[in-house]
Amino acid sequence: MQLWEKEQVYTLLPAIGVMLILAFVLHKTLGNKSEQIRRIPLQIITVILLGLEVVKQLCSILKGYDLYHLPFHYCSLFLYVMPFMAFYKGKYKREVDAIGFSISSALFLLMLIYPGLIYSGYNVQQYFQDVFSFHTVTFHNLAMFGFLVIIVLKLHTPYKGDYKPVIGFMLLFSLVAAVMAQVLKTNYANFYTCNIPPLEAVRLSVQAVLGKGVTQLLYVLIVAALQTAFTLMTYYLFCKLENIFAARKKAVNQAN
Repeated sequence: MQLWEKEQVYTLLPAIGVMLILAFVLHKTLGNKSEQIRRIPLQIITVILLGLEVVKQLCSILKGYDLYHLPFHYCSLFLYVMPFMAFYKGKYKREVDAIGFSISSALFLLMLIYPGLIYSGYNVQQYFQDVFSFHTVTFHNLAMFGFLVIIVLKLHTPYKGDYKPVIGFMLLFSLVAAVMAQVLKTNYANFYTCNIPPLEAVRLSVQAVLGKGVTQLLYVLIVAALQTAFTLMTYYLFCKLENIFAARKKAVNQAN
């Protein structure tokens, strides 16, 4: 599986350019508004994501349900987390925002590095012919834009203890997704098999030595640890970059 296929180069790169322009416009028009106003774009994105998922589920039911369409994938987390980040105002708002920012940052970075792991060039080719290809391309691009919206409209303020809810949430997700993957023998979030061919070859070679049960347990634990670590790493990476840009902006303003 290629990191980037030509279809993704021709479509994703221009899409990111459009996202950056729209993010800049939002920053200029809404950046100084109240938080309630600044959250409106994220709320709109969230509603669209939920609508896309409803359409996908209905189409899957009508065509004979595919278990792979059950929302136990990593990117399915947007369906659970983003509505809370967009609309929730309760006691645990800070923790919810940290989790939402973390999964958004992880998807954004992964799409920049390895979009082929998320969707294929075939999905791009079938964008207007197949509802599931339309869903997967639109859903993930819109989720990427959601991350930029969070950044430019300052919808999350990092705190030192944010790693706790992020780790706890990721471990809970890993438990649920891994169990469902084994029970339904379906590859949710790579917990059943590995989408990266060289690593899948390693898993199969280990399985030949240790047996399926032990190998699968080790594999699930490794995948859970890696996904949690990657999510946490990208969270702090983008928080650090955000702090650097804010410091530079402050220095420029003081100099002027």
